[in-house]
Amino acid sequence: AEIVAALEHPHIVPIHDFGEEDDQPYIVMRYMVGGSLADRLQRDGALPIVEVSRILTPLAAALDRAHSKNIVHRDLKPANIIFDADGEPYVSDFGIAKITESTSVTASVVIGTPSYMSPEQWKGEKNIDGRSDVYSLGSMLFEMLTGKLPFEVDTPAQMMYKHLTEPPLPILQLNPDLPAESDDLIRKAMAKDRNERYATAGELANELKQVVEQWLQETP
Repeated sequence: AEIVAALEHPHIVPIHDFGEEDDQPYIVMRYMVGGSLADRLQRDGALPIVEVSRILTPLAAALDRAHSKNIVHRDLKPANIIFDADGEPYVSDFGIAKITESTSVTASVVIGTPSYMSPEQWKGEKNIDGRSDVYSLGSMLFEMLTGKLPFEVDTPAQMMYKHLTEPPLPILQLNPDLPAESDDLIRKAMAKDRNERYATAGELANELKQVVEQWLQETP
């Protein structure tokens, strides 16, 4: 609660209060009536790329704000992206966020949601940074554009193997109507080596925006 309250970003769900009642901790957050991105994907399937770019831009800005404070979300997924009454997206649930430079938060354990976890999360690495969230954002972007997960498998072990060793399926095979540049964008966001990914979430969002703008100019 203190971590999120300190962020104060327009697209991070604000916390109004927190405390404990009858040994039960509680957090009072802004009431969001627009449902989650997971709800929307389940209902609508793949989203138009213009809408995906609109959603991604403020989310990326929120994540970059957190990363500038050395805070890594570590559990980015559609269920943790929620909308207000006007359809504006917000990042929520920093419940397993890690302060990257804090010696009080260290654990070589696997934490996160398997379908969206970065390779370094699967390895249980301690030095997680914002590029781990960029990978998860790339996984979400793949799902928003195709209606499918980057890797669809039967067991957690298979999921781990895919995230550690294999690139996602070429996105144009699932949605051939996307701009040709979409595949390179996804592959860079989800590079196994974090040094080969976008350095920030904002870089990913900006490149997607440029791809969309160029695509709209070229589309009859």
